[in-house]
Amino acid sequence: MICYSYNQQVTRPAPFVHVTIQPPGGGASVPDLPALLDTAADTAADMTVIPARVAEQLQLVPLDEVPIGGFDGRISWVPTYLVQLTLRVSDPVVIRIIASRDEPYVLLGREVLNGHRILLDGPRLRLELD
Repeated sequence: MICYSYNQQVTRPAPFVHVTIQPPGGGASVPDLPALLDTAADTAADMTVIPARVAEQLQLVPLDEVPIGGFDGRISWVPTYLVQLTLRVSDPVVIRIIASRDEPYVLLGREVLNGHRILLDGPRLRLELD
């Protein structure tokens, strides 16, 4: 188990962890990226999102495209990529993600979160992750 304090540098304190992203099978990596636990119930939260700069830095190859709905109701098609993602408390997993120029940090989707026991303690501004 690992414990984190909520990130208090965002407008409302939020549960963040650190992840390492690299191409499937290893190679160059971007370590210790801040990652917000995206616990929303919408369909966008079922996939992890990484900043586009990370995909560019790792020279990830697009896999396909998926439709994503914005807050304004417009649908746009964004590329997906395969990556190896590692949380500090777990073995690496290969997942399909999307990259966004609008995201400053990783948004961890349910395909990652559902593999862990997570305790969010909002009053104490901390989280526990197994």
